[in-house]
Amino acid sequence: MNFWIIVVAMTVVICLIAFYPLLTKQTKRQSLKRDNLNKAFYFDRLKEVEREANEGVIDDPEKTKLELQQSLLDDIPEQAEEVQTKQSHIGKIWFAVLLISVGIIGTSAYVSVGSWQAGTMIDMTHKKLEYFYERIKDEDTNPLSEQELNQFAMALRVELQNKPNDAKGWFMLGQIGMAKDDGQLALESYEKASKLDPKNLQYKGSYAQILMFSQDQADKAKGKEVLKEILRQDHTNLDALSLLAFSSFEEEDYKMAAMTWGMMLKLIPEGEPRRATVEKSINMAMSMLKEQESKQPAKAEEKK
Repeated sequence: MNFWIIVVAMTVVICLIAFYPLLTKQTKRQSLKRDNLNKAFYFDRLKEVEREANEGVIDDPEKTKLELQQSLLDDIPEQAEEVQTKQSHIGKIWFAVLLISVGIIGTSAYVSVGSWQAGTMIDMTHKKLEYFYERIKDEDTNPLSEQELNQFAMALRVELQNKPNDAKGWFMLGQIGMAKDDGQLALESYEKASKLDPKNLQYKGSYAQILMFSQDQADKAKGKEVLKEILRQDHTNLDALSLLAFSSFEEEDYKMAAMTWGMMLKLIPEGEPRRATVEKSINMAMSMLKEQESKQPAKAEEKK
């Protein structure tokens, strides 16, 4: 209700600024024009009186001049008042018409493209938040469509505006960002979740993972620090060890990569499929290390 009162008030103010001065100016201009015409008529008539007096047509020219002056004085106020009244009436009519027209045009434009439609859509999407939480339970067999992911993200954003300290909600928004291939959304959401709940290793692990796969070296360095924090809390965290090993391998620190994968191998029970993958990674790192070490003497000889 207050919104529409403000809209009406602004419309009236705009119309006053835009139209009223123009109408007032027109009234003064028309009144001035008629005054000039009356004066011109008076002087023309005065010349005729003088000419008729010289010709002997008028016996008492002074009396005729006084009558002419009195007629002019009587006529000017009546004409001015009549013109002013007429123009004022017309101006009010035009002002009312323009005011109504501006109101109709503005209201029509707002109804067709106004933000209230977006607000209504957001509210309706927010009400479906519980539906989306139930919907993701079947994500493996019936994944969410792109449209559903967008709606889920929108509903969750609205929820997090009301509950900004909900770490679980921020983590879920990060997962949606990953599903949408929106790395920036995932990064910001995971970071928020890990800061709100620093003891939750799952939140920290997801945050570290997206940092480690970034192309920015500063992000990678920050990701390593987060992984070290995780290992200080849980030195048996396989996901953190795997990311550190992969990072060392990528940086051609094959010795550290092999040692880290070796630590993982000790923690993985016999018979798990993951052991075979880690063993292959260790063998690859050792092979690359031998090749690297074999090249070092050759480089030393070249320098000599």
